[in-house]
Amino acid sequence: MSEDLYATLGVSKTASQDEIKAAFRKLAKEFHPDIHQGDKKIAEEKFKKIAEAYKILGEPETRQKYDTYGYEGLRGRGGFQGYESFDMNDIFSGFSDMFGDLFGFDMGGSRRGGRTGTRRVHGEDIRYDTAINFEEAAFDRKETIEINRREPCDVCHGEGIKPGTARKTCQTCGGQGKVRQSTGFFSMVTTCPSCRGEGQIPEAHCDSCGGKRYKSKKRKIEVKIPAGVTDGAYLKLEGEGHSGLSGGAPGDLFIVINVRPHELFEREEDDVIMKLPVSITQAALGDKVEIPTIYGNETIEIPAGTQAGEVILLKGKGFPRLHGSSKGDMHVIAQVEVPKNLNSKLKDALKSVKMVESEDNYPEIKKANKNMKRFKK
Repeated sequence: MSEDLYATLGVSKTASQDEIKAAFRKLAKEFHPDIHQGDKKIAEEKFKKIAEAYKILGEPETRQKYDTYGYEGLRGRGGFQGYESFDMNDIFSGFSDMFGDLFGFDMGGSRRGGRTGTRRVHGEDIRYDTAINFEEAAFDRKETIEINRREPCDVCHGEGIKPGTARKTCQTCGGQGKVRQSTGFFSMVTTCPSCRGEGQIPEAHCDSCGGKRYKSKKRKIEVKIPAGVTDGAYLKLEGEGHSGLSGGAPGDLFIVINVRPHELFEREEDDVIMKLPVSITQAALGDKVEIPTIYGNETIEIPAGTQAGEVILLKGKGFPRLHGSSKGDMHVIAQVEVPKNLNSKLKDALKSVKMVESEDNYPEIKKANKNMKRFKK
């Protein structure tokens, strides 16, 4: 093995032992052949490399020797003789608690492949998407959802065998629950494909669930959606996912909130943004306008001389803050609209205005004209 062991685990050479362990756990969960969804052969080779890297770097003593002498040095003067005959089963037995946590079953038992005992199967998580209107996100609400959840079969009680029958020793693994596969110098112990790690197979499958142990059932669950929830946020209901088996914990239920877009409003964090078109006369002379908010109608005042892009602030008219008692604000942005399709009377009126107005009425225009004169030739 010539590649950099730190690179194999995706960590720097200054990584702490906890960082090395966390990196190994992540990669092991991704490439373990028993659960990898892609090419099993590629996953097995990858898993061997990351397991070997962790066995060296995961122990401060061997890590120091590797840092001093390199991988080849571990075989000789580094004092790690015989490492070329690396056995994957050492990894499994040496870190049984870690693998139990990663893959949801008990890795206990003897060091050299003794039967692992009853396999705990942790329940899978469930994702449920729900949609609410923009305004509804501002208020606490309760919603009853219906999910399909796998639960232990009522007939066999999650055993998967026909009532009145028993289980027999698996002939593939001899009741060990695991089989050893050897490739070159490497020896790897994996879960038995016939009994799936249990060491026994049913004499007859349950007629109700077909040996699957589970039955899918519809369940109604009441969910409380808190005020101020954002689009894409999720709620976690522990233990409401698919059931586990043989003492395995149930999965969790994740409610993903999708907030429908609004025709008038946008959201920035806890603030509501509204773009309000106003006429040039409203902007110049001022006006009072009734507008909608997420809490009902509100009358606002457009100050005389309002410029395009100016903001009228409505305090506390935004969304409630999830982790506090206050609320965001509402920002009403004035968009001054120039009239189109002018009739003769309106044209004459505007011409009259033009005759009496001056640069002093338009400070920005006056400033721009002054600056432009400096560059005109």
